[in-house]
Amino acid sequence: MRVQSDTGVEQLDDRLVLTWGDGRRSTFHHLWLRDNCLCPSCRHPSVPERLVDTTSIPDDIAPADVELSPDDELVIIWAGEDHRSTFPLSWLARHSYDDGPRPPAGESRILWTDGPPDPVPEVAYDDVMTTDEGLRRWLVQLQRHGVSFIRDSPTVPGTGPRIAGRVAFLRNSNFGLLWDVVSKPDPDSLAYTAHALAPHVDLVSREMLPGVQLLHCLVFEATGGDSLLVDGFACAAELAATDPDAYELLTTTPLPFRYRDGAGTDVSTRVPMIHLDHDGNFHEVRYSNALLAPLDVPADQMLDTYRAVRTFARLLRSGRFELRLRLQPGDVMCFDNYRVLHGRSEFDPNSGHRHLQGCYLDRDDVLSRLRALEATAE
Repeated sequence: MRVQSDTGVEQLDDRLVLTWGDGRRSTFHHLWLRDNCLCPSCRHPSVPERLVDTTSIPDDIAPADVELSPDDELVIIWAGEDHRSTFPLSWLARHSYDDGPRPPAGESRILWTDGPPDPVPEVAYDDVMTTDEGLRRWLVQLQRHGVSFIRDSPTVPGTGPRIAGRVAFLRNSNFGLLWDVVSKPDPDSLAYTAHALAPHVDLVSREMLPGVQLLHCLVFEATGGDSLLVDGFACAAELAATDPDAYELLTTTPLPFRYRDGAGTDVSTRVPMIHLDHDGNFHEVRYSNALLAPLDVPADQMLDTYRAVRTFARLLRSGRFELRLRLQPGDVMCFDNYRVLHGRSEFDPNSGHRHLQGCYLDRDDVLSRLRALEATAE
């Protein structure tokens, strides 16, 4: 919300109402304002944590005096205590809680409704590694499009973790912090074979998905093995528009996913295939045909559930929301594992070597780094 100098304030029994310059009104209850005081005695000046105790605030807390300062601040002197709260109007505008639906997290997302982004989002390796602007541009592309390619990186093992280190710590799993995607004689995942991989989300059987995956191409001499990426959010939006019954079922019915190997790993969870946040925005898509466990829903819902799953799977595989390309040595394919599914075509391991290295970052860390970079850029 844009703050304008002609903002007005009205004091009611248990709240203040600000009228912004464009006529919109925002309510701020006295209790909320006292609880969110920004002064150093209520919020530690160097540790970004609250010191105010919500339970200690009187139920009938009210201002003794309220004014709008020439510096575009709301100043409150509280009755019954020697305490002054000062709120920048810009801060109140950002935290207004009654102006209608909340903007979606990542409201700048661009779905691949009309096909994948063109041109493909990309950033040079040197820009990401040596400048904050290059790093910010990479993370913005990931947030907006769900995918970004880092070009011209060294074809040296361990480059992926070095890129990830510009953001935060690596996410670990039973596959390790860094894993080699090569055809193996005794694989513990279909990824380590030469088989085609249908679009899927990684670690789909875990309660918390890794947020971003980095796949670094070291060697690519084999025939076949093209990479494919699918915008799961665009597919979910299409399902909502064309088959609302299937969409309703997949957003409300928990479905089981399970991964087991011979080394003692047995990870499972039950979650909706399309997960919405509290405001009804897309939060994550969970799909992996390989790790979908036997469906466990009431008998009278089984066929409807299968119909919904199969309808969504056909959208994911339709090619309408798909980016398909052949990685080159030095490419790092980075994508939002909450949103973008990935896969590959079959390749011939006898025709040449194909070697990728992968690692994960948690979504919280990625978004945290992006917010910090954008705050510095303001």
